[in-house]
Amino acid sequence: MLLTELTQMLFAQVAAPAVAADDLEFSFWKIMFHGGAFAKIVMVTVLLLGVFSVYLFFERFFFIKRLTSKTDSNFMDNIEDFVREGKMESALDYCKRQNSPEGRILEKGIARLGRPVSDIVSAMESQAQVEVANMEKNLNLLAVVPSIAPMLGLLGTVIGMIIAFFNLSHASGSFSPKTLSEGIYTALGQTAVGLAVAIPANFFYNLLLTRIDKFVLKAQNMSGEFLDLINKPL
Repeated sequence: MLLTELTQMLFAQVAAPAVAADDLEFSFWKIMFHGGAFAKIVMVTVLLLGVFSVYLFFERFFFIKRLTSKTDSNFMDNIEDFVREGKMESALDYCKRQNSPEGRILEKGIARLGRPVSDIVSAMESQAQVEVANMEKNLNLLAVVPSIAPMLGLLGTVIGMIIAFFNLSHASGSFSPKTLSEGIYTALGQTAVGLAVAIPANFFYNLLLTRIDKFVLKAQNMSGEFLDLINKPL
């Protein structure tokens, strides 16, 4: 009887820590804001950078999409018909009605027909640069986020590690691995959040650049077709 009771007590003591461990739940959100005031300031700043990058991405994405989707699918065919028929004023009006980057680029070229080809090319290239600059507006701010966010996270980690070891060195009593590990995982959470913000922001930035590069290639092909058109014998 006594042996049975001792066995039950032993199993109860072994099972108790297991239940307590099972009750532990990893919460990255708690880790982010676990720490002193400095850690919370860093986290809020990094999260605000993340929200800012998302806003810039969607604002630029829909702006570029709206600009590049305005042009008529038969734009170059209609321009060719106007030029071959000698209806330059109609071609200019047609380009203006498009209210698109492609229309404004060709409008500059059509308005300079009769001048040297170098003048026509220069005018279209200048307008293309204006259109690209308009698409790239505020992209430099988005490019800054992938650089700043990890650095802020690293700063928070370094400061957190310093605070953890400082508290450990001034702690009374014996060495506590729990105190040290708590300070370390709290500090590393800062870097994790910085990377979690920087990686999507870098992806957003490169995605927008890809769309702009596609427009540049399309504008170059369109300008080449227009120059071939005006140099063909009627």
